[in-house]
Amino acid sequence: MKFYVVTFNRKLGASYTKFHEEFVADPKINRWFHYTRSSYLIGTELTARELSDHFRLVAVKYGLPQRHLVIRVDLRDRHGFLPKGAWDWIQKQLKTMD
Repeated sequence: MKFYVVTFNRKLGASYTKFHEEFVADPKINRWFHYTRSSYLIGTELTARELSDHFRLVAVKYGLPQRHLVIRVDLRDRHGFLPKGAWDWIQKQLKTMD
């Protein structure tokens, strides 16, 4: 499984509930993390292009900005300031990769 960061522009005042539900419901998105407001950490077998295309389709459907970036990441090389639950989630993913 590969992990990607999907980071995107948010539209002020827009509701992202339906977008979120549909975006993460794709059966090819095996795992997801959304501890920061304008990004997801996605575990999937999709390519970066396929994940990007999925993001755009769902964003268009809900009239949200399409501007985004998908980058593959190595969960072993990480640092930041997040709540404990976020770090626990990452650690759990690393255990499944070993």
